[in-house]
Amino acid sequence: MNIRAFAAVGFCLVSALSVAGCAGTSMGADQFSSPMGRGPVSETRATDNYAASKQLAEARRMVKGGEYSLVIPRLQQLTMQFPGDAAAVEARYYLGLSYYNIGGYAEALENFREYAELAPQGENLAAAKDYIKRMTDNAPSTPTEMDQKIRDAKAREAANPEDAAVKMELANLYWDAARYAEAGTVYEALLAKWPNLMNDTVVRTRVAPEKDGTLTVLSPQEAERRYREQEPLQIFNVSSFRSGRFEDWNATAREKYYNVAGQAVNRSEGPLEDARITVTIYGMGQMVYDTQTVSLGTLQPGETRAFSVQFSRFDNIFNVTRHECVGTFRR
Repeated sequence: MNIRAFAAVGFCLVSALSVAGCAGTSMGADQFSSPMGRGPVSETRATDNYAASKQLAEARRMVKGGEYSLVIPRLQQLTMQFPGDAAAVEARYYLGLSYYNIGGYAEALENFREYAELAPQGENLAAAKDYIKRMTDNAPSTPTEMDQKIRDAKAREAANPEDAAVKMELANLYWDAARYAEAGTVYEALLAKWPNLMNDTVVRTRVAPEKDGTLTVLSPQEAERRYREQEPLQIFNVSSFRSGRFEDWNATAREKYYNVAGQAVNRSEGPLEDARITVTIYGMGQMVYDTQTVSLGTLQPGETRAFSVQFSRFDNIFNVTRHECVGTFRR
């Protein structure tokens, strides 16, 4: 294949992805898209490493506000999206802190240890080591030891049915043992007698009242599910590259195109209609060079589609400093 034919094939492939947003899926006109106006538009964002520190700052605010169950999935996503970034390393400390405050001590210990290993000079190293020491010194060494603690607490609870502190101890022990349903039953009994306990930081991060008056146990799995429902469209595997410089060009020729490609997945349990990815490229500061939007149509639960866009509107391709992908959808 000659150079021009190869270039034509490459351009067609990028163009097809830009229009279709999906490799191997025919995206004919409005094949998947839904009528406009059906419900509010929601959005999600993915950026390059420039935004990692901003995401960490937002997560810190949530940790400070006691939103431990909600912040855990955000911090996990930060560690996966920017694995080599300093903000992702710091995120492990806040993951440990959040798990510690909801009683997920095994996960807390794992994250504190990872943080201590990855950040030997980290600003939170002393605090992480303190938590590690506290948990390793005080934690039961075997499941049998934890079971005995629970049996002892149940006996005290049976002997003192009106003692809120004893019930709270039992509920917390169940939670520490990852027996979340049993912990929820005790928390529910506590709140039935002492509804003001819903203001307790620990209680409100472990159970959530529903509109029908029931309580939902916010186990780590349930917290993750709720996060996926709140932010169902995840953009991942985003990368950029320059193209357009071929073998028969002279040595001073520069690439002509700035390309951004990635994938989007629907993590929720329902379809996302009229899903779109808007990609913007920036120069120094907040200078916007260009914006393009790819229509993905309707994404079914668990469905993943690829997207790719190609830019040529900039003064100098080497002045493009970052890109941002914003996903929007309708339910």
